[in-house]
Amino acid sequence: MRAFVVAALALLASACNQQSARCDFTHTREIAFSSLGADRVTVRSFGESCDKAIGVYEIIDGEGTPVWAWASPLQRQFGDVFTAEDPEHMQAFLEHWSQPVIARTSGAPDWATLAPGQTTLDELTYADIRARDLPMLCHFSGTARQTCVFWEPAAGGAGHLFDQDVEETVE
Repeated sequence: MRAFVVAALALLASACNQQSARCDFTHTREIAFSSLGADRVTVRSFGESCDKAIGVYEIIDGEGTPVWAWASPLQRQFGDVFTAEDPEHMQAFLEHWSQPVIARTSGAPDWATLAPGQTTLDELTYADIRARDLPMLCHFSGTARQTCVFWEPAAGGAGHLFDQDVEETVE
């Protein structure tokens, strides 16, 4: 019986060690994006290790409803900067990633300056969204790359507006 208990405890300890090696982290920040107020951004990493983690970026409105989500393998989007041995780097990245740029759609680039594939919208819809001067949130979606979404009050949700290259400052 004693051998069984020792074996069970060893198995449990092994499971705990495997779990602690994972790269499961979350960071949440309150923002003002929708017309509902008290919105929040939550960013997550999860995976067997930080060099193999998936990242999730989500925006939740003031009523607790998800209004936007973006996900991708972090190494594919942000490069080979995460290591299995440095979970603190992932936590610092998530802290930085959770800080979006909040602006207005009137500040979005003119249609004529957009490159093919930078938006999925047609020209008239894009121009209408810009003219309505809606709230816009831009978050990093790759190395020196941002995805910008707009708040559509009539639909109670966010929609993709455009992607853009940006200069990224390293902290």
